[in-house]
Amino acid sequence: MKAAKRNELPVSQRPGALPEVDLRGIGVHAVSQVECVEYVLDELDAGRGGWVVTPNLDHLLRTARDREFAELYSEARLRVVDGQLLVWALALQRTPVPERVAGSDLISKLSAGAATRKRSVFLLGGNPGTARKAAEVLQARYPGLIVAGTDCPPLGFDKDALAMARLSRRIHQAKPDIVFVALGSPKQELVIRHLRHDRPEAWWLGVGISFSFLCGEVQRAPVWMQRVGLEWLHRVWQEPGRLFKRYFVDGLPFALRLLAQSAVRGVLPMGKTAGPYGTQRPRALLVDDDPQALDHLELLLSSRYPDLELTTRRTPDVAGSFDFYFLDNDFEGELMAGQLAREIRTRNKEALVIAFSGTLDIETLKGLINAGCDGAAEKGVTSSLRPILALVEKRLSEMVDSHKRAAGPFGGVKHAAGSIRDILEDWNERPGETPASQSDEQQRKSA
Repeated sequence: MKAAKRNELPVSQRPGALPEVDLRGIGVHAVSQVECVEYVLDELDAGRGGWVVTPNLDHLLRTARDREFAELYSEARLRVVDGQLLVWALALQRTPVPERVAGSDLISKLSAGAATRKRSVFLLGGNPGTARKAAEVLQARYPGLIVAGTDCPPLGFDKDALAMARLSRRIHQAKPDIVFVALGSPKQELVIRHLRHDRPEAWWLGVGISFSFLCGEVQRAPVWMQRVGLEWLHRVWQEPGRLFKRYFVDGLPFALRLLAQSAVRGVLPMGKTAGPYGTQRPRALLVDDDPQALDHLELLLSSRYPDLELTTRRTPDVAGSFDFYFLDNDFEGELMAGQLAREIRTRNKEALVIAFSGTLDIETLKGLINAGCDGAAEKGVTSSLRPILALVEKRLSEMVDSHKRAAGPFGGVKHAAGSIRDILEDWNERPGETPASQSDEQQRKSA
């Protein structure tokens, strides 16, 4: 059965919209580790595969020097920030991401999620024997995890067409849901590009040295070193001959330039390249006289939608221009959300207006909707937030699409291939005569 497209699913069933920010020409997704794992597993449930890349400082430098590697990154469906220094750079330029999402952590978190949803994994690469050992470690940690197979191909296999064909056939026959590829960069990205088309239903992830971490052959840096951005120093200490030039000669100067450029970019007006929304990020106003409720809502929105610029007010004031309004209904016993919504609608027909009420009976809901609110939620009831968050995700997605259309006839050069593909898919799926039948009809008329 053909999987439904994202835009064909009810909003409540779609995987959450992924906010994307720009880092030196590479679009990275501002998601947490938990959101990344949930997104991959939800996409698997929807019958869609994909490819995750985890850029770090070395990868970012390579995208600047190697056009083919940059193109590889643009093909991935999900790009999450691995390097802690990149997290700092994004914060400096005012396009923060929730946290670092390392490939060495994702292999465990995705395996844990796969075990709970009865999904299978395939481990490819690593040093001889490490794929099998890593699979055993993961199965011991996460009972119920299905290992569809492991393979450690010999050196040079990626240059051997026959070896690649055999490997592709093996993975296709194993039918894994997730494929972890531990070959180091850029080799693992090139191999994934070649193999993933034979198993498009799966999700692919390059994990570098992670197999050796799992089975204990190589010790990972202590957590404190990871948090302060010194994991690279621990790696150099373990393998100085191989890694000294990469990190000290190439990496450090590039890191300093990156941080300096990000700091400068952070104090300048946001340009078109700052993110997927154009010259200005979407703005939201939060109005509530309860400081605890205000803090809770601000934390929820900032963690889920890092691109939103949030403004908070503790008085019933909606002056200014915003894309989203979140309004408390009760101000010292007076119901104000309807009045505020009417004020917003007199000057802004397009904004999304959401009201929060202590009690949300049918009469209150009717009044809020008639006043111009797009949705309402009952305070303290978590389930009532779900349709509200779906509305926000839908509007953010529409704003991204609008900016892409404005950037050029096919959404700009970066998005041209995907846009053309979507147009052709839509054309081919239209009801009525197929191109072949139309051609036959024309031939009959000309005969």
